[in-house]
Amino acid sequence: MQSIQLGPFTFATSLFAFLVAAFLGLFLAAWLDRRRQTRAESVLWRAVLLGVLVGRLGFLIQQWEFYQNDPLSWLDVRDGGLMIPAAVTAGWFYVLWRVLRDKAVLPAVAGGLAIGVAAFSLVMVATGRGGLEPSIPLPEIDLIPLQADFSTPDNLDQYKGKVTVVNLWASWCPPCRREMPAFQQVQASRSDVNIVFANQGEELTAIQHYLNEENLELGNMWRDPHMQLGQAVRSRGLPTTLFLDEQGRLVDVRAGELSAATLNDKINTLQ
Repeated sequence: MQSIQLGPFTFATSLFAFLVAAFLGLFLAAWLDRRRQTRAESVLWRAVLLGVLVGRLGFLIQQWEFYQNDPLSWLDVRDGGLMIPAAVTAGWFYVLWRVLRDKAVLPAVAGGLAIGVAAFSLVMVATGRGGLEPSIPLPEIDLIPLQADFSTPDNLDQYKGKVTVVNLWASWCPPCRREMPAFQQVQASRSDVNIVFANQGEELTAIQHYLNEENLELGNMWRDPHMQLGQAVRSRGLPTTLFLDEQGRLVDVRAGELSAATLNDKINTLQ
């Protein structure tokens, strides 16, 4: 599972696990603080904030081409856009520096870090992100080209040979509409991957009206009138994005909205 949905909010699994770990670690450190009269909680708070700042900054630099024209998106970490190694390294070095300066905080800091690491690992394992995930073949599902009402159906096998991203969407879905420009941007900049769109259950006229209204020019646009792709991957809502390897096997599924930067980053990890 690549994402966690809580009500109207969708978080990348790694970000959700980080938030749970930070909350539990800080809670334990605060409890130990009250017993020992140390400042361990503030040490961990600053380590978390520093880690998030450094991790986000590293991700911004790495994906700068997708952020440079939208300064407000720099602060939106809901997409999971963090350079995790940089974040962890910065947090650990800060904690080490503070412990060396004041050894009285060591027991509470160690306890908070231990419960945080355990919580992070537990969430990742429970959501299926703790190890290598098997690649599975998708069933052969006939899709209808957008260009005409009556065209020969085809399936995703034609995209084998490159990493393929398949976006399941509908024009009535607000997050689908918000992320369309991001997919258009990545499709225009990445000729080495297939960016494919499979509309779920809408009529041709409704799809064309939306694309014309928003002035979107997207290639590889298909209709899935019976929503078979969504059923095949047990999608619980839209948008849902499927990631296929060069052999056409499903290697990951992301529920919820993606930014251009996080989409591009995910593609890079698959190549």
